[in-house]
Amino acid sequence: MSVSRPAHVRKTEVINEITNKIKSCKGMVIAEYKKISVAQISDLRKLCLEENVFVKVYKDSLFTRAINELKLSGLDPYLVQQNIFLFSDEDPIKPAKLVAKFSKKNQDLKLKAGIYEGNVMDTAAITEVAMLPSKEELYSMFASSLLYPLRQFMLTVKEIAKTKTD
Repeated sequence: MSVSRPAHVRKTEVINEITNKIKSCKGMVIAEYKKISVAQISDLRKLCLEENVFVKVYKDSLFTRAINELKLSGLDPYLVQQNIFLFSDEDPIKPAKLVAKFSKKNQDLKLKAGIYEGNVMDTAAITEVAMLPSKEELYSMFASSLLYPLRQFMLTVKEIAKTKTD
């Protein structure tokens, strides 16, 4: 009969939670929140809730064990200091955009690294991803580019009609 200590069982549960989150998410980022106040963290959590982004603070050692189980390399150097982890099951760039948006008002929240489309990205790469337009913005830009020539044609026809009636 094997008797495990409750702390070991709890750690195993947390590691399993992390591995399942990483496997199921489309995008994930790590941000440092070292000098953020409790009120600011609450604001970040509220914003994440509105955007359907899962946010949680994990111990770096447990997160390291989880990524080692998944054989993900490249995140280890970023698992220092006080980190907060954001996961999205819907949009791969949503967590990065959310941290970038939030850090404009709260400079102490720093985007460190992440996973985008299954690839581990460093700070520079994940920051570039955060600057990409969202799907909705891309659709809007595409629709606008389709409508622009039509608008120009309509204005031309209107001006021609105006000169014919004068």
